Parts: sequence; structure tokens; C-alpha cells
Amino acid sequence: MLSDKSTPGCAHWGFGAKEMSAAPERDKVTVSDLSDLIAGANENLGVEFKAWMDTTDPEHRAKLARHIAALANHGGGYLVFGIDDKTRKPLGATDLPPSSFGQDAISAIVKRYLEPRLQVLLQGAEFEGVTYPVVVVPSHGARPVVAIADGPQGANGRPVGISQGTVYVRAAGPESVPIRSSDDWNTLLERCLSHRADLLGSILRQSIGGRSQPDSRVLELLVAAVTETAADFTAQTRSLTERTDAKYHAQILQAGENYSAMGYALVDADGDPISIESPRTLNDRVSVAMHQYAYYGWGSFLPLSVPERAPQVRMSTLGGRETTYLEGMRVENTGLISSAFDYWRIYECGIAVSVESLRDNWSREGQPSPPKHLTPLWILVAIHSLLAHARLMGQELPGVAQVIVRMDWRGLSDRMLMWDNFRVVASTPYRDDRFARTIPLQWAELRDDYFGALRRVALPFMNLFATQGWFQPESWLTPDAVQNEFKRLEMRSMRLFDD
Repeated sequence: MLSDKSTPGCAHWGFGAKEMSAAPERDKVTVSDLSDLIAGANENLGVEFKAWMDTTDPEHRAKLARHIAALANHGGGYLVFGIDDKTRKPLGATDLPPSSFGQDAISAIVKRYLEPRLQVLLQGAEFEGVTYPVVVVPSHGARPVVAIADGPQGANGRPVGISQGTVYVRAAGPESVPIRSSDDWNTLLERCLSHRADLLGSILRQSIGGRSQPDSRVLELLVAAVTETAADFTAQTRSLTERTDAKYHAQILQAGENYSAMGYALVDADGDPISIESPRTLNDRVSVAMHQYAYYGWGSFLPLSVPERAPQVRMSTLGGRETTYLEGMRVENTGLISSAFDYWRIYECGIAVSVESLRDNWSREGQPSPPKHLTPLWILVAIHSLLAHARLMGQELPGVAQVIVRMDWRGLSDRMLMWDNFRVVASTPYRDDRFARTIPLQWAELRDDYFGALRRVALPFMNLFATQGWFQPESWLTPDAVQNEFKRLEMRSMRLFDD
């Protein structure tokens, strides 16, 4: 089976078996199907069911905004369309246009009524041949989500659906109600304060004792994690040859030896790694935002939902200590021949690594192979995907003071830089087979000056291909240049952060 992940993809919204194109497996929420969301719904305040409704109707929009706000203040959850909220029974296909339940429609509701603005994600859950839209609502951050506008005026002169200045939470029923009790306030504020307390402590420690440096052990752990993950990736590609046609073996083996291994470590103000209690839960949450910033039909650290490809927890020895990690889909289990193979791990000790084969030599069956090369586009995609994930993870983990980045590129020998398979950027090929570099970033830099951080990581590698009077990365690498390269993917969700 052939799969080309270089081709941008998107979920297709349709609601009946005849009218719909099913969303790809990679675009499903983390439940296997709709029945998983329905099960135990009476006790689950994190799921809100709604019948099919016209999301252009002002009253409906205001009510949906209230539910989204309450789910966010609950710590995140799901809003599912097409389900009777009393019986919990799916209603089948609808005649409403798919755009009513699209990303733009729901994001417009959030923009109109809520602050801070949430990055909700529209996905789908399957049931009896029908795809039901699911709004994946992330948790609030350092501030609770507040209504910033009234809903339309009702017959009694009062706003319908949502009221400006109100904080909504989830209550038994389930329902979305204005916050009233001290217990609800305590729960909400404790989550908000947890995003700030450790960071304030870090600032105080730095102001008293100066900027701390990462412990040498953290650097060693990061290098070991990147090396181990890359070695496992190569071994998986070799195992894949046992399950595929012999005509693909050379291509697969080449992919396993030619790759970018990108990793980061989250470090606190004392120079120690920040532990991740539940990598699976955290990565699921971060994946929502990754779809907004670093998704081109596929993406780094992408959690799939089908059981045989879903992330798994495993154990290894890292730096002489036993540790657990969450791993992405194993290459050897796919049985797919792709334009690029990828594999990732998120360690409980605050380290994340993504390995992806260099896709620039891939060609479709029957077509001649292009010259050995790299493109600025896929270099930037690899680096941006890692840094975006690090930034989004860091936002969820209080106390991050530094982000240490490790990149290890293999299979570079005799590669030149080209815009595509035909247009040369820099004709002088790189002579060495490997380039590795470790770059420490201050958390404030990654958080507040994202492009500056990306530029600092990308330049050492792109300078390998600098050509006097032709390609000079120091002057070429600008925000506009990066955004223009991302546009070549024809995907709006591959973009820089707005700092």
C-alpha cells in the first residue's frame, strides 16, 4: 500500500454515507468511535451533546459559546453535534451544510464571545457510517475563560445564551452554568495559579542567583534520547522490509539511514529536567494546538487513535536509569511505503524526540529520482514542528526556564540545496554525512520571540549551504520568507506564532 504524506490532507466534512468522504484515520479524535464518547456521558462533565443546529443562528451561537467556555474552564472536553442531549442517541445524517460545523464557523464563535481566545479543533467521530463533528476544547491557561459579549436580546430584554463578564463552568446534568460556589472557584483558580506559581519562583531564583545553566547531565540525557530514538527508527525501517515487496527495500533502507533527528528538553531554573506525569494526556492536549500551527496533513508527535497505531507506553534505560516514554506509531507496524517515515518519543523526564526520513529524494514509482538534495521548506518544517511542540508543551508545564534543542541530521553527504526537484538554491553540495548541534534557548525567547528562536536554531544548519552572492541565510531567513515557504504546502495550519 502506498501513502504519500507529502501531499497536504484535510478532514472532509460530510454527514451521510452517500455524501461524505470519511476523515482520514490521523484526523480522528482520540476516541475510537462515537460510542466511546456516549458511554458514561451522564457522569462525564467533559462531554456536551447537541442536536444538529444551524450555527449561523445568533441564539445557537451564543449557547455554543457558553458550552465551549464551560468546557475550557472544566479543564477541556468535547462538544459533539448530532446527538440528542436527552436520550444520548445519534440522530443520523443532517441536511445542514458541512460549513455549519467547520473550523471557521466554530472559531468565529470563539472570537466573538470568549477571552482569552481558545484554539479549538474540529474533528470527527464515526457511528454507523455517519461522521459526527466534534469540537475538541482545550483547557484554559493562566486565566479562566470569560464571556466578552452578550448573546442576542430575548423577549424579556435579557441576553440569551451567554452574558458578558460571566465565567461559566460545568455542573451536574451535565450543563454549563455561571460559576457560583467557592468550591468551583477554588478548583478553577488552583489550575490557573499552577501555570504561574513555578514560573514566578523561577524568576525570583534567577534574579537572586543569576541565570542558571542546564546541568551537564540534562545535555547528556538529551543527546542519549535523540541517539536512542534515531537508532530505533533505523531498526524499524529494516524490520519493515520483511513485510513489504522487495522492489521497495532499497528505498526503505535509504530512508532509515537518511533522516533528521530533532529533540528538546524542558529545563527548570535550577538546571534540572521538568518531569511529565502523563505524556499521553499532555500530548493529546497539545496536539489540538499543533493542528493550528504545525500541521500539513500530517505532523510531528501526532497521536493516532486506531488501536494498532495509537501511542504506546514503553520502558528503556536512559543515562543509566530506567525510564518510561510514550512512542508514536512504529514504522515496522504500518506496512506502508511512504514519502517519509517518522517516529517519535516523549519521555517522562521532559524530553521529546521526533525522527523523520529526508523526503527530498523520494519519487513516485516509475519516475526518475531527482538529484540528492534538501529543500528550505522541509528543513523549516522539521525545525518549526519541533519548536512549536516545545512551546506548546512548555505552556502547559509551569516552571520551564530553558528549552535545550538537539538536532542530528544524517545522510547529508553530496546533498545540495534546491527549491524543488528542478530549481537549485545552492549548487555546492555538503561533503560530510552528518551535522549535529545542541542549542540552548531561554523559555522567554521561545515564548515571546518565536521567530528569533527558530532563526537561532535554523541558521547553523542552513549556513552549511551558504553561497557567496547567491544563498545567504543570514539575510534570506526572515518571517516573510518562512511564511512564503509554508504557503507552498497550501495548508493554513503551518504558520509561525504571533508574538
